[in-house]
Order: sequence, then structure tokens, then C-alpha cells
Amino acid sequence: GRNYLYWNGIRPELVISEPELVKEVLKNSENTFPKKKPSIFFSKLLGNGLVLLEGEKWVKHRKLANHVFHGERLKNMTPAVIASVETMLEKWKGQEGKEIEVFQEFRLLTSEVISRTAFGISYLEGEKIFAMLKELSIIMSRNNFKTSIPLINKLWKHVDMLKSEELAKGIQDCVMKIVKQREDKFVNGEADSFGNDFLGLLVNAYHDSDENNRLSMEDLVDECKTFYFAGQETVNSLLAWIVLLLATHGDWQDKARREVIDIFGNRNPDSEGISKLKTVSKLSNIPIYFVSQS
Repeated sequence: GRNYLYWNGIRPELVISEPELVKEVLKNSENTFPKKKPSIFFSKLLGNGLVLLEGEKWVKHRKLANHVFHGERLKNMTPAVIASVETMLEKWKGQEGKEIEVFQEFRLLTSEVISRTAFGISYLEGEKIFAMLKELSIIMSRNNFKTSIPLINKLWKHVDMLKSEELAKGIQDCVMKIVKQREDKFVNGEADSFGNDFLGLLVNAYHDSDENNRLSMEDLVDECKTFYFAGQETVNSLLAWIVLLLATHGDWQDKARREVIDIFGNRNPDSEGISKLKTVSKLSNIPIYFVSQS
């Protein structure tokens, strides 16, 4: 599409789609394009996590995130992902002939996978955090285009503001409880480290003896919120779009099915075989590709 200008409340914003312009903005070599100042509700949703950081602090937090997506770590997550998918598919068998709300199903799936692989907790423990983040995102959305008056907000807080503060406090308490459980396991000798998942890396950074590498508890909580929310929203939406597009493009559905059967037969996927899935890789990386085929 074309570049266009629109108004976000009283603020004009330019949306660009030309590849060269996008590349220039992302490169941002002269720091000409600072990140947009978040609304108060967005700040409560993600805190001061990786999405909103800039400069040296962004570099430090980005290095931690990179460790989570290292090839070997992703391979080690495969069994947990397969177990969660099998549980979902087993549930679907009892729904034969009935309509299934796949977006909701994928929301539950991604919640469980993120809880297990990144935080080492059960779906039920993580679901409380996801539910509060979802409610907070709804509040943010309905206030997105409202203009606030700073002085008034200090003197009188409307219902959404009070509720968002309550939810933000609830999320922080849940994350700190999970962190405390991880710390206690190490202190009591039940584990020989804080772990090598995302939460373990954050807790290690929180206890780092080097002040330059150390994370504050606020940083730790904000990165957990960012990973929970951004991880679920992106993967959930991606899976839902892939299923929709496969349903409307039967030829690609057949190609993907044949490829999976040729490589795995009736056995569960493994990391080595997954790397050979060329057609499925296209589906997972570029769902918009299918729109261009219609």
C-alpha cells in the first residue's frame, strides 16, 4: 500500500510501507527515529521491557532475549511443544463434527507452551498472568485514542485507570511469586542453578555480581510481562492466520501435508526433520504469501 498520514487523537502519525524507507527507519543509525512514548496504559501492560527500551539498556536486555532463541535451546523445547500440541489434538477428537474456535484453542496452546518452556511452570499457573494481561490490553485498546489531561488524572482517576493499576499490581505479584519459587529451589538444594530457560536467565541477571549486567526486580518483571504478552499475541495470531489461509488454499494444504508425511511418516516431529520442511517453513514465516496467491 501507499504511505499515508493519520491522526492518533491530537497527534499526526505517518505510516510507511516502502521497503527502503522502512529499512532506513529500522537502521536508525543517527537515532533520528526514537521510539514512540507509550501511553500510561501501554506502560502498565508491558512496563519498561524490551519493546520500549533504547540505547545501552536495550542492548543488554536484547542479549538476554537472544540466548532464549538460540538454536540449541529451541531444539530442547521441541518435546514440550509436541506434548502440548498432542494434548490439544486429543481434545479436538472429541469435537468431531462440531465447530471449533481455533483462535481460542491456539491461545490456550501458546499459553501452555510459553509457561512450560520459558518459565518452567504449569499452564494453570501461567493462565492467571495471561488473563490479567488480556484484560489490561482490552483497557488499553479502548483508551487508545482518548486524550487525557495530566492534572486531572492526578486529582481524579477514572475506573479504567484504577482497574489497570490493580491488574498491573496483580501481574507483578504473580511474577514475583514465580521468581521466589525458582530462587527457593536453588537455595534449598532442589536445583543446582536458577535454570537455563528465559526465567532462569532473568533470575541469574538479577543476582549478577556485576552492576553493569545486573537487572533490577522491576526490569525482571517487565521482561516477563513483555515475553508473556508479545510471545502469545504474535504466535497465536500467526497460527490462526495460517489455519485460515490453508483452509482457503487447499492446494497448499495438500503440499504441506505431503511434505510432513514424506519426512515424518506417522512419528512425531523432531528438530532435525523440522529443518527439512521447506513448504511448512513458508507457511510459518510468511502467511501473507498466501494472500498474494488468491
